[in-house]
Amino acid sequence: MIQWLNKLKDFFFGWVGFADRAKSVFRSGRQQTELDKKLVFSLAKSRWPSFKQLKYVKKYLSQTERLMISGCLIIIFFSSLFLAARFYRNHLEVIPLNGGEYIEGVIGSIKYINPLYSVVSDVDSDIASLVYSSLFKRGGAAQLVNDLAENYQISQDGKSYIIKIRSDAEWHNGGHLTVDDIIFTFEAIKNLRYQSPWRASFTGVEIAKVDDQTIKFNLTEPYAAFLDLLTFGILPQESWQQIEPASASLAELNLKPIGSGRFKFKSLVKDKSGNIKIYNLTRNVNYYGIAAHIDSISFKLFGNIAESISALNNNLISGLSYLPEQVKSDVVAQDALNFHLLNLPKLSAVFFNVKANPAFLDKKVRQALAYAIDKDKIVSEVMAGNARVIDSPVLEESFAYNSNIKKYNYDVATSSQLLKEAGWKIVEIKIEDINKAKEDLTAKDEIVKKAAQAKIDMGVGRWLTKDNNYLILELNTVDNFEYSRTAGLIAEFWRQINVKVRVNLVPAHQIQTDIIKTRNFTALFYGEIIGADPDPYAFWHSSQIGPAGLNLADYSNKEVDKLLEEGRLTNDIKVRQEKYKKFQEILAEDEPAIFLYSPNYTYVQSKNIKGFNVKSIILPSDRFADVNQWYLKTGKKIVW
Repeated sequence: MIQWLNKLKDFFFGWVGFADRAKSVFRSGRQQTELDKKLVFSLAKSRWPSFKQLKYVKKYLSQTERLMISGCLIIIFFSSLFLAARFYRNHLEVIPLNGGEYIEGVIGSIKYINPLYSVVSDVDSDIASLVYSSLFKRGGAAQLVNDLAENYQISQDGKSYIIKIRSDAEWHNGGHLTVDDIIFTFEAIKNLRYQSPWRASFTGVEIAKVDDQTIKFNLTEPYAAFLDLLTFGILPQESWQQIEPASASLAELNLKPIGSGRFKFKSLVKDKSGNIKIYNLTRNVNYYGIAAHIDSISFKLFGNIAESISALNNNLISGLSYLPEQVKSDVVAQDALNFHLLNLPKLSAVFFNVKANPAFLDKKVRQALAYAIDKDKIVSEVMAGNARVIDSPVLEESFAYNSNIKKYNYDVATSSQLLKEAGWKIVEIKIEDINKAKEDLTAKDEIVKKAAQAKIDMGVGRWLTKDNNYLILELNTVDNFEYSRTAGLIAEFWRQINVKVRVNLVPAHQIQTDIIKTRNFTALFYGEIIGADPDPYAFWHSSQIGPAGLNLADYSNKEVDKLLEEGRLTNDIKVRQEKYKKFQEILAEDEPAIFLYSPNYTYVQSKNIKGFNVKSIILPSDRFADVNQWYLKTGKKIVW
């Protein structure tokens, strides 16, 4: 026992000695480590490991440690990408930069870049809208907005308009635009020697200078749509007063104009025959409004639509002023283009001449013919969907539009019933009837001869007759793709209700003189530009009947006349709305015309052109309403 205790004692004291020696060794090792660190740090240039040193880290890390560090690095990488993307989205904004050239193809010729005359030509009007400023202009939704006018006041009786003019407008050649320039332009419009097409619009209107920044228009009678007339460009008095009015149309300023608009004349290129082929404008850096981003706009002129489409397909132009829907398939690389469909205040309708065909005196016949037309099919097949069906001479975007009027949706059964109620019945003419009629032409009885000739003229088929007269009408229209195809469809629809129809296609340059002015038609399919204001006086008041008027149906209704007169004499929108809505109700019941569709205006641009936001136009030149916002080049900036 004692011996065992002695061994245990020796073991214990031996272990204690070992521990003391280990502790001593550890302390000395620790001291050595500290000395090693101090030695390394004294020799190293930096306390951070270099890239070469980091290569050896994996030798001192376990596999688990290496996986953990790799995972952390991946998380850090993707987190950084997320934060960078979020920053880019929220704080980096793409902005338009100045520069670049826009080249547009137009069809026609250039003659007068002069607001006194440019209204008669789309190409002249396009360029004039960019070169000149006006008192008022059109916005992207075709609304009237201030241009040179800062503000205006209308007298209570609606006969006086006082307009204050901005003072920071400058001419392209230097100098300030003043009220004297506006007065000079207006007086030139009214001066018979200038022969401006605008002249008739301002009959009974006088202008006066109130002060250096204010003018006043005095009207002999109120006219609610007067401000819509004040969109003509302003001429520089200093340049034009030196030119005799009778010689104004020959002045060089018509082709090399001086204006105060967003762009100014730069140069033009003519061919060997002296015809202008390219017309160049450059940005007006001194424009009083928001200056354009695009440096220059050039117009290339073509003789027809085929030439302009060829230029577009070959990238010779970057835009096309107008593209008819029926030739859209000729345009290649359509994915690289924007086809802007713009609302246009134009309507296409069939007008009846009740004086030329007694059958039209009965409104049930006119209503029956309206019910027989499938308007949706016309829009789909002829216009390829690029139009909207209408039922009124007032378009639906107008404040005066009445959505509750009588509508003539396609309904053959109702059409046939109305004709029956009007006393028309169907008779069938067979081939043997035609042969018998030819024999009757030799009879002595004039009544028999007349009946025989009528059967021969009608031909084989089922036709409507009343009091021994057949329902026959001739549908006249312009000889072009859209109108001829539409007229053909209308004729098919009417033949389905047993009406004999002949289609007469008239060249565009003859239809005004040969058909419209003389009212030489029983039915006319035609289009009308109705303007910005819903006032339909010019088209439906009885005073507009006759060769010089636009009342194509020679429609006369005393109640309608009164409503139209009262509607244009007040600026109270609620009163005007009431008058025009009642007018539409009466017109829809009388149905002197069948309103078919309103076409869109297709404006083509390369997708390289950004910033176009126009939705509606009154004139084709209104497509440039927001031209100062268009851009070709972009940059980036940080926003916080």
